[in-house]
Amino acid sequence: MVIEMFPSVQFDSRGIPNQFGHSKDYCSREEVNTERNQWYGTEEFVQWGNINLFHQNTMINENLSLPTKQQGLIFSAEITNFDELCYDIKPSSSQLCPEELKNFETIHSEFQELISPQESSSGITINHETKFGQADYEQFNLPSHDTACANAGKRLSTHDFLRLGGEKFIQSSSPIVNNFELSHPYSTSLLGLSVEEHRDVEIIQHLLASAEKVGEQQFSRASHLLSHCHQCSSIRGTPVQRIVYYFSKALQQKIDQETGRRTTKGSGKRQLLELQDTSMNPNPSLLASYQKVPFSQVILFTAMQVMIENVSEAKRIHIIDLEVRNGLHLSILMEALAARSDCPLVHLKVTAVGTISEQKIKETGKRLMSVAQSLNLSFSFNVVMVADMLDLNESLFKLESEEMVAVYAPYILSTLIERPNHLENLMAVFQKINPRIMIVTEVEANHNSPVFVNRFVEALFYYGALFDSMEECMDRDDQDRIISESTQFSPKIANIVAFEGEERRVRHVNSNVWKAFFSRFGMVETELSRASLYQAKLLVNNFACASSCTFEMMGKSLSIGWKGTPILSVSALKFL
Repeated sequence: MVIEMFPSVQFDSRGIPNQFGHSKDYCSREEVNTERNQWYGTEEFVQWGNINLFHQNTMINENLSLPTKQQGLIFSAEITNFDELCYDIKPSSSQLCPEELKNFETIHSEFQELISPQESSSGITINHETKFGQADYEQFNLPSHDTACANAGKRLSTHDFLRLGGEKFIQSSSPIVNNFELSHPYSTSLLGLSVEEHRDVEIIQHLLASAEKVGEQQFSRASHLLSHCHQCSSIRGTPVQRIVYYFSKALQQKIDQETGRRTTKGSGKRQLLELQDTSMNPNPSLLASYQKVPFSQVILFTAMQVMIENVSEAKRIHIIDLEVRNGLHLSILMEALAARSDCPLVHLKVTAVGTISEQKIKETGKRLMSVAQSLNLSFSFNVVMVADMLDLNESLFKLESEEMVAVYAPYILSTLIERPNHLENLMAVFQKINPRIMIVTEVEANHNSPVFVNRFVEALFYYGALFDSMEECMDRDDQDRIISESTQFSPKIANIVAFEGEERRVRHVNSNVWKAFFSRFGMVETELSRASLYQAKLLVNNFACASSCTFEMMGKSLSIGWKGTPILSVSALKFL
């Protein structure tokens, strides 16, 4: 029966389920009975500013604790290629007859797992709480998922609306047995909603129905459903109306491509290259979003704190930067190195690697040179341009025996997933260089499913959290918010939803997948220090939305999320 697909949950005073689960591939798993492995899966856009993580005056709170999840990694001697490192665990089927099951084996199963309380593969509810040792730092609390939900106030989050819309979508699709429709355990969820809230739930329902029809290649019916989404969504409306606007636009683009009304060849790649090039430009709107929404700042400063700690004894430092952009992170690093008294820096060398925008990279180098001069820091900046990562080799970096090498890879590795030979060559080069530390920051999401509806639902919940954070951190009519959403979120949503094959370049995967991949090159995670965790907490407390931000330790990596939905992560790795 359909009702057996859903667990019973308790409801709060507004009829919303009290327990909120993460997307299915984020929770911990024991990878024992996996049938197959498959690659599964905003970025930090910043501008120059007077931001200094290393001179914070925020008071320390008590009782440091971070949620943790045991990670089920894949280690197998039989793994021979890049794709085999990634996995896709299919949800178990309910006891439906074949005709009924056909309607529930796609998007319905996705929502069942998203609605269910988060459990481990053994069926035991995961305990999120753990403690760090006191050491040199007084303990203090980092917000957990539960505390974020409790502090979020009475306003329904975008995550709530997505779940309610999913519940209504499933209910509307429930089979009729013995001439009556099965009752649905979430039917009371819509009680007490305002007219506008009901509209938001309804357009989510239509969006999901349209996505399912696209997955079934029923493009005419999908377009008909999308017409309602187009009419009721807006780039200036509620977070739900905004996210529906961009996702329905992406669905329409997919329909146009699938039906031949739009040419696709090269458009996905070109779209992402334009986005990458845009990120090199000074942009006041992106800076405003960066300053008001905490994720990128927290991950950037945590990464630089880890970098500083791992090169603390070096007098000559060589940073290989795979995504230099406008260089804000390097200016922060330079300021911290210049202030070092116990081991004065003799020289800092930065090598920026790029495949496009050489002139803009050089302009970043000039700005960094000015920063170095103002700090009285010996500094050199080199640019290594390659047609693609297959052309990269260690001889291009002009390594010197007396320098300590560190690698910074922000949001770049996932862009190479579609071209595994490029990614493997990049890692092989670094394996030969054997840097002291490699800092990797990535989107902590799962946007690489080969199954369209799975990928659609994962992306919808992920970007739902981002749009919800924008709602809490910026005004609805804030032009900087509108520009940021349209120029940064929209192209990525379109690439995830509308494109397939080599045209689909946005292929984020989660930390478990990366750990398994890195292990092939003899790389292991190193512990993030209490100082870096302390800095993350100090920084997030500077934002008005701090109570909605959540942290998780995933093995030795740190993830920052929004009300329990993971957003970005940072890892520190070394070669054995």
